This record gives sequence, C-alpha cells and structure tokens, in this order.
Amino acid sequence: MILSKFQVNNIFYESFKKTLIIAEIGSNHDNQLNKCKKMILEAKKAGCDAVKFQLFKADLLVSKKYNHKGYKILKKLEMDESWIPILSKFCKKNKILFACSPFYPKAIDLLKKNKCDILKIASPEIKNINLIKKAVKSGLPLIISTGDTGKEEIERAFKNLKKKNFYKTAFLHCTSKYPCDDLSANLLGLNYIKKLVDNKISVGYSDHTIDNLASSSAVCMGANIIEKHITLNKKSKGPDHFFAIEVNELSKMVKTIRRIEKLAGSSYKSRLNSENTVYINCFSKSNLKKGHVIKLEKILFKRDFIKGVQAHETKKIINKKLKRNLIANERIEVKHFY
Repeated sequence: MILSKFQVNNIFYESFKKTLIIAEIGSNHDNQLNKCKKMILEAKKAGCDAVKFQLFKADLLVSKKYNHKGYKILKKLEMDESWIPILSKFCKKNKILFACSPFYPKAIDLLKKNKCDILKIASPEIKNINLIKKAVKSGLPLIISTGDTGKEEIERAFKNLKKKNFYKTAFLHCTSKYPCDDLSANLLGLNYIKKLVDNKISVGYSDHTIDNLASSSAVCMGANIIEKHITLNKKSKGPDHFFAIEVNELSKMVKTIRRIEKLAGSSYKSRLNSENTVYINCFSKSNLKKGHVIKLEKILFKRDFIKGVQAHETKKIINKKLKRNLIANERIEVKHFY
C-alpha cells in the first residue's frame, strides 16, 4: 500500500481521502474549441477535479525531414496557442482545474502566464530532462508519467526535482500501450515507483485500459491521482478516441472512486457509536448452591447486552465461593462471591 499527498493551490489530494481525478481530453477535442468547452463541462458534471490538454507543435515534436510516421497525424491535432487563455478562463469560471502537457519550452511559459493549475510531462518527455528542469523552475504543480520507462529514467527525473516542492510533484505509473490489456497494467508498479522515489512524492495512475476497474483498483492501493482519457464518442476518428471512456462511464468511475474514499475510512479500528455493544459474559451452567466453589467447567459463555463478568475476566471468579444460590443460565456477577 502506498500513501501519497499532492498539493494544487491550497488543496491536498491524499491517498484514501481525496483523489485528484483528471479527465484527459488530450487531442479528443478534434481541434474544435466548442468541443473543448463541452468536454470541460461534461468532466465537471461527472465530478472530475481537473481536465487536461496537450500543447505541442508537430515540427518541434518529431522530425518532418525523416518522414516520421506520426507527423501528419500530430500536425492535424495541434492545439492553437490562442486557445490557452480561453480554456484557462473557462475552467476557472466552471471551477475545475486546468492541466496541460507542454511539449516544448515556450509552452511552459505560456501556460504559466495563463495560470495553468498543473503541468503534466507526458511519458516520452520524461526523457527530456531540459523540459523537466524548466517545468520544475516554473513552480507549478508537476506530474510526470512513466510509460515506456524503467528504473533508470524514473530515477534520473527524480534527481532533477526540487526537494522543497515534493508535495507539488508526482509520478504516474502507466504503460504506453493503447489500450492497455490487464496483463500489461502491472498495478504493483505503483509500489515499485514509490520505493524508487524514497516514498517522498505522490504516485498516481494514468489508466489506458478500456474500463474503470484499473483506476478503482489503483485508488484502493493508495494512488491519490487518477488520469483517464475521455471522449464524447468512442467511434470518432482520431488516435485516442477508441480507448477513451465516454462521459457516462466517466461519471460511474468518479462515483466509484468517491465511494472507495468513504469505504477506506481511517487507519485505525474502533467501535462505532452506532454499533450495539455485545458482551460475552459468564453464565452458570447448572443450578449451584451457596458455598459452591466455582470452576471453569461450571461456566457457560454467552452473548449479552448487559455487562457482567466477561469471558476474559474469569480470574475474578474462579475458585471463589458463592454467597447465594445460582440457577442454571443465570448471569454471573462478581457480587455473587465472597
């Protein structure tokens, strides 16, 4: 089990108390600003804490010169920088956190200028140490995904974080597989990453599976951040729609996670005020006469709602003489003995 705490503005998102649920819109807005707004409203309605977008330029992300296979797709999905202030204000108006993945240095400056609440380093960019350094320098809460990585990449990124900002930094366990099958999810990786970062910063989960079970399970394991891709229609064209969940599924996921938070309770066990206190008391096994020296074999142990001599207190009565007669099945009390 992992325990994590992540701070955004003045709110702490803690394991088993309050999970930061991020609806990853990514590029599923299909380059339509109105669709962005609609997805923000749907995420808010579902109960999410944040929405996340991606700010990249295809020419800065991959090399067109070498005919990178993803260039044409990425070029179509570029978000216009002029949308950033609009989306940030829209999120604030609707009281939902605005998170974004910057893929080039100036994107970080633009996001900070427009009061982005959370920066998110995408899995491939965990290897872009200069981008991470600039993100750390921004002072904004920072989340780093760990798909397509192992011990070396995670430790290298961790070494470039500021110790004084550990509460504002988190890693997300994930796999860069879309969709991610059950055998590849490896939720125990949450514990592994937590150990790699010396239990000092949050470890959450970026879920690429096709349903909500992995996200809910990760919360049960202590993840305090959940990121899930969303779409308005899984059948829409685009690279991320088919494995994302639709808003009705998103709502169910949020409700399940919020219920898990309630079910988790606290880290100690005590009797509830609403519980009926049941005692296991000592009762006479048969009729016993005054002066009888009580022995263990003459005692029955039964449930009772009135406190008498309890099962763990037999030393108080064993080998003692009765002051009066007892009838069979009578509750035994200390006052019955000399």
